[in-house]
Amino acid sequence: MSIALDIGKFSIKLVELEKVNESIKVINLKTINIIEDLDTYDLDKLSKSQISASIQDLTNNLNIKIKKVKNLITSLPGSDVDTRQVSILDMPDNELLQALELEAKKHVPLDGTEAIIDYHHIGKDVHELDKINLLLTTTTKNKIKDHADILKNAGFKPGIFDSDPIALCNLLQFSYELPETGANVILDIGHSSTTLVVFGNNITYFSREIEIAGNQISQSLIRNNKITYSEAENKKHEKGIAIFEKANVESEQAISVEQRTVLNDLVDEVRKTLRFYMKNNSQAFFNQFYLSGGCSKMIGLDSFIAEALNVKVDILNPLNKIDYDKTIDNPGEFSVVIGLALRGLF
Repeated sequence: MSIALDIGKFSIKLVELEKVNESIKVINLKTINIIEDLDTYDLDKLSKSQISASIQDLTNNLNIKIKKVKNLITSLPGSDVDTRQVSILDMPDNELLQALELEAKKHVPLDGTEAIIDYHHIGKDVHELDKINLLLTTTTKNKIKDHADILKNAGFKPGIFDSDPIALCNLLQFSYELPETGANVILDIGHSSTTLVVFGNNITYFSREIEIAGNQISQSLIRNNKITYSEAENKKHEKGIAIFEKANVESEQAISVEQRTVLNDLVDEVRKTLRFYMKNNSQAFFNQFYLSGGCSKMIGLDSFIAEALNVKVDILNPLNKIDYDKTIDNPGEFSVVIGLALRGLF
């Protein structure tokens, strides 16, 4: 049995998985908005107490006894964690840890507290025989403390701390057959940011947080249409990218004019990121793009991204190899939390 929480800035997701023989099934799966009245929602004013209260509401709705949960997996958002593949000289573990601490401090913004690191051996570097490849994850003591405080205030004993990008990789590896060559790209479009992950069997891992996601899309709709936050959220999901289409009148005819939108900005950031990746991995190529996250079901978004980047785009189905007897309106929003829960089973 494994229970995971995906603690977002808009909603909290919980999943409980059970492994029976060779199959995995869902016992519980639910999401709850942190703020009920969306017209009062303000991303910058969310408090830890509000988030903890929402976690308690969610577990109460599912009749989960918090004190009895022994195997809880949660994750720090990609914006709070730096995860990257590094190549480093093969050395004893005590020397390796010191070298990695120096490497980690180059990449994570320090906040006055010490850096916290973890790493996973990938294998020998095929280009330099005296080096090994590692997946290095870095955060700070303050980030860990803030996350743990939220869980403790909700009544949980903190368990395994993971990161969103790694959870997405674990999900993809479990749910789909990865080709031996080339890379797959995951775009997890959440509420406050988009997590981009490049991942493959024999390819350099890479991830980046893009500060354009669901909240920025809604804010754009509010500014352009003078509507409320709840109206923007509803229109975003009811009409999809068509909500950005406008017609200008020129002469006597109505001519549809392509408008530059926040979606163009998102695609531009993805394009720049992938160019950077290719510059540093010149032999790499991309097989498949997967969309996940709360905005992944926005009507027309997959086609928009596919056309803009000239790539093949599918929606990542986190239940592709997991048994669940209910229908979910937007499975993609549960990608991170199911990826987290899978870690607790293996």
